[in-house]
Amino acid sequence: MEVSVVVLCRDNPAELAETLASIPPAAGPVDLEVLVVDGSSTDGCRRQLEAVRWSTPGPTLRWTPMEPRGIYHAMNQSLELVRGEWMAFMNAGDVYESAGLLRLLAHARGLVRERGADRAVAVFAQAWVDPPPGSTSPWLTPDPATQRLDRWLRHMVPCHQAFLFAVPFARLHPYDERGTPIADRAVMRCAIARSGTACYLRFPVCRFRLGGLSSRAGAKAWFAPWPRLLPRLMRYRARWMGRFC
Repeated sequence: MEVSVVVLCRDNPAELAETLASIPPAAGPVDLEVLVVDGSSTDGCRRQLEAVRWSTPGPTLRWTPMEPRGIYHAMNQSLELVRGEWMAFMNAGDVYESAGLLRLLAHARGLVRERGADRAVAVFAQAWVDPPPGSTSPWLTPDPATQRLDRWLRHMVPCHQAFLFAVPFARLHPYDERGTPIADRAVMRCAIARSGTACYLRFPVCRFRLGGLSSRAGAKAWFAPWPRLLPRLMRYRARWMGRFC
């Protein structure tokens, strides 16, 4: 198995269907598995999974229930279940752009040939950020204007869904489960430091849904009175940082 895509869901079968529908056209000829980690209290996500019909040959589809103890607990538990050489995390509702996963994998292969497997432990690309309905329009991160990625990385972090991690590295760098909503930042920064800025692919590979599974629970609770203002501020910050870097 070359690539494992871990899809995290919890009582959101409609969003799970969107994510799964985005994977086959992006996978192409890659030997791919999709592992759905389900922390639901109902059987809606599993029933949605049973209704999936991929063209042959399609990805290998697996499902595992998981006690709902937080998103980083689920991610850590899935590290021992994946069978691929590379892995990606997607949250139900986030989707791949057409050919996004395939281009990301091609970049990973090239980086391994150039630097060796011990120094090419991750690759990442751009991501579209979709704000909640009724807010502002989508934006790209990193911003297309960004020229100095090393400077950008001092102030910003990439979108986790736009990453591919080498599985041995991922298993050696589990996520902090102590309740912080930004535990993925330490892992991403460590991976980029090892791989170098050449791990960046200037191409949008996915769409991250702000306010979805990965950002709804507590991450911006202090900003709750102004839910429509926050995406606008995040968009302006991303564009300003793109031009600053």
